[in-house]
Amino acid sequence: MKRAVVLWASAYGVERIWFATGHAPVWKLPGDDLLIPNWLSVVGCVLTALAMTTIRPRILWALAVGWVLSAAFILLDLVAAVLPGLGIPFDPLGMLSRVGAITGATLLGLVAKAHQPASKPWPRWVSAAGASLAFAGCLTRLVAQAVVGFDRSPFGGHLSLIAFEGGFVLAGTVLPFLLVHPIGLWFPRWMLLLPGFTIGFGMSAYFGVGLVQMVVAVAQGQPVAGEGSGLPDSFFWVAIPAYLTWGAGLVAAARGYQFATRKGARPEYDPSNQGRAA
Repeated sequence: MKRAVVLWASAYGVERIWFATGHAPVWKLPGDDLLIPNWLSVVGCVLTALAMTTIRPRILWALAVGWVLSAAFILLDLVAAVLPGLGIPFDPLGMLSRVGAITGATLLGLVAKAHQPASKPWPRWVSAAGASLAFAGCLTRLVAQAVVGFDRSPFGGHLSLIAFEGGFVLAGTVLPFLLVHPIGLWFPRWMLLLPGFTIGFGMSAYFGVGLVQMVVAVAQGQPVAGEGSGLPDSFFWVAIPAYLTWGAGLVAAARGYQFATRKGARPEYDPSNQGRAA
């Protein structure tokens, strides 16, 4: 696995150097493919390769988080690919580049996990608190939209918008509920972990970066609302932290579900006794 990380860092580093020397394509989303300068991503590839010489799990996790944050627009890629009618620009080349960064983060996480002691399950109240945060974040986001009006949406496409809003509600209510309630243990393990971690990490990365950008904008005396949004700054100061809380809550709840369904879990966590693997 260490060799895979070095190979990834070498290949991705060559791509980043190519982009940094003025050969990057025109991206459809604002800014570049990653949310960090091209030369900084080259440095990141070098540090990733060097990290394989002396394995320190905490450093590997930090690098993995950095790559995920740099590719935060992957959330928009996923939404645009699944629901093209919303009007979000779909950038295949940008998405491939961001998938490359996520691949590196995944490899780093696998190496870090293989070189650290087995994690101890945390108390079930932590998972319950995460699910509660996810629900509260979803509810807060809905309240914020209700205040400004449900007709003031940045998305278009009637059917796509209905599908988006349906998934939106399910991800903030049913999903966190199933991650902590015993009924969720009857589902195939991957069926809840995949959306739990994907949506949770995606929202946390995207809106975490967005919140930092808002703070920077205020420090520079600029409005946080984008041009043409038609929404007040106060809306974003409520909605963005709500999304971030929602995402972090899903990650916590999904991690608790992962503990609860791994092989050797306590009987009350696995009523079907299928011996799900960790």
